[in-house]
Amino acid sequence: MMLREETARMGRFKDGAKRFERAGSGALRGLLRAFLPRPKPEMGRLEPASVRRVLIVRQDSRLGNLLLLTPLLKALRAAFTASVTDILVSDAYGEILRGDPNVHEQFVLPKEILWPDPTLPVRLLRTLRGNRYDVAFDASAMHAFSLSSAIITALSGARRTVGFDRGDAKVFLNELVPQPALPLHETQIQLGLLRHLVAVGMEEPESAQPECHLSVEERADGEVLWSSWGLEGDSVALFVGARAEKRWPLSSFLELARRILAQGRRCVLFAGPAEKFLLSGLRLPDGLVMAPSLPLRRFASVLSQSRAVVTADTGPMHLAVALGVSTVELFLGSATWSSEPWRYGYGHLPGHRVIDAGERKVSVDEVWQALRDLPIVA
Repeated sequence: MMLREETARMGRFKDGAKRFERAGSGALRGLLRAFLPRPKPEMGRLEPASVRRVLIVRQDSRLGNLLLLTPLLKALRAAFTASVTDILVSDAYGEILRGDPNVHEQFVLPKEILWPDPTLPVRLLRTLRGNRYDVAFDASAMHAFSLSSAIITALSGARRTVGFDRGDAKVFLNELVPQPALPLHETQIQLGLLRHLVAVGMEEPESAQPECHLSVEERADGEVLWSSWGLEGDSVALFVGARAEKRWPLSSFLELARRILAQGRRCVLFAGPAEKFLLSGLRLPDGLVMAPSLPLRRFASVLSQSRAVVTADTGPMHLAVALGVSTVELFLGSATWSSEPWRYGYGHLPGHRVIDAGERKVSVDEVWQALRDLPIVA
């Protein structure tokens, strides 16, 4: 009861904060429309060999959305062979891109109304403009205009500022990309920003997938920690964390764990604080390992050791795919929430199974069968 009341209170607080943010954002957009000169379209054909430096702007606070950008980062390196690519992100999860060979430099701008250091935005913009970008991409979501990303992209000083045509994008950007027809996977949606400029070096749809690059030391650390929990190379990971509308019942996860353990495999359960609180009242199967909370990259290093991951539509789902781990992906909908496995799932890639449930309940039998259908697990 206390958890539900706290969750409801936090929900009301977040709703109020979002309303305040939308009101302030609307007022700021009105001022910018009134005073900013309309961007002039960049004339002439873009020569890939002439591009020396590219900027990607994604002020995002979700792990999955950053990982979904990695195919675009890879394609940029292939298309502009004489160029380097920088990326600007928020202070949430950006470390997951550390070690990516397609990223030259990463800039961080916290998503806060008041920065601890009020000079940070000015200093950062001065650095960006000094880099003299040939192209800057506003890589925020196709369906939702991001004022902060658009402003940063516009003020970067790049000759070409590229983004999807929605909201007030035309106020800030000089290359507007029409929104593609759906259904289309998110990796392909983001690659459309580059296709607008150049067609060479583009990956085929079936080969574009997220990537996460761990160092040799990180993978070794993950192997040691995995073994210290008594887990082996064929052990299965269950990630039970998710927003309430996306969460598969915890009792179902525990029953699935019993079946995995009965088969003779080891099993580890990853859970967030809310799920751990709810699990405290349930009987855990004997032999099930409850993983401790870990920093993001150490979590990635451990997850990379698993044979398969069963998860709802969450950031760790994208992370498992980026690490090359097989997945069973649960896309659960509700009367107020529509799942989009065609956009965010990986059923089109080998080694991954998607369960598109919509509003129906998903049985343990269905998930168990999907797990057994994975060639690497059977």
